[in-house]
Amino acid sequence: MVKPNSLSKKPRKRAAVKPAPALETGGDPGSGDTEKRILAAARKEFIAKGLEGARMQAVATEAGVNKALLHYYFRSKDKLYQKVLEDTISTVWGKLQAEFRAQPQTAGVEGIVRTIVSTYIRTLAANPDFPLFVFREIAGGGGSFPFVLQELLRNFRDVPATLVKTLQDEAKAGLIKPVHPLHFIMNLMGMTVTTFLAMPMLQRLGPAVGLKIEFNDAFLEERIASITDTLLNGIRTKR
Repeated sequence: MVKPNSLSKKPRKRAAVKPAPALETGGDPGSGDTEKRILAAARKEFIAKGLEGARMQAVATEAGVNKALLHYYFRSKDKLYQKVLEDTISTVWGKLQAEFRAQPQTAGVEGIVRTIVSTYIRTLAANPDFPLFVFREIAGGGGSFPFVLQELLRNFRDVPATLVKTLQDEAKAGLIKPVHPLHFIMNLMGMTVTTFLAMPMLQRLGPAVGLKIEFNDAFLEERIASITDTLLNGIRTKR
């Protein structure tokens, strides 16, 4: 009896490669547009309900994808939340950094503060949900902040670093009062962010105390000037 040679053997079947889950509404699962839609939907869900209350199915429905595709991209709700937080903060700080780098390097504390405050206010006006999103994260213990802040400082550390150095240098030169940079930065951030956190409440309470408050471009320009002058007047030396 003749034994069959190796050429007569049937070739082994290759294991099928499992494709990425398909979109429910069509489109390419690997496209950048799909990820953008998911992140936009997730941001909306996290802002409205926080990390604990948010549901992946709600994100998938809003983005027009199935839940399997959502997990294909981000694996878990925690990873999706961390990505949304990182992208949101990077958007704000990216614009701040661009404006900061465009200013003259000899602007000093006054120029730096005016640039930071004006850019921060205008950027938050264009992203009004950012303060609430970050406030929710802080109120929840800030568990995702360490990693996000690490990435933030790695990419945008020249803004706070330059501000801190300028405050220290001008204080030594007697141009401004000695001030702890941390307190100064907290005051700056507090006044800018509160503008948007307090906006809904002030719009309701304004008429009760005889104030008509319109949060338009004119008001934001007034707010930029008020915050900047308050910060600078607090550290200027009398001449």
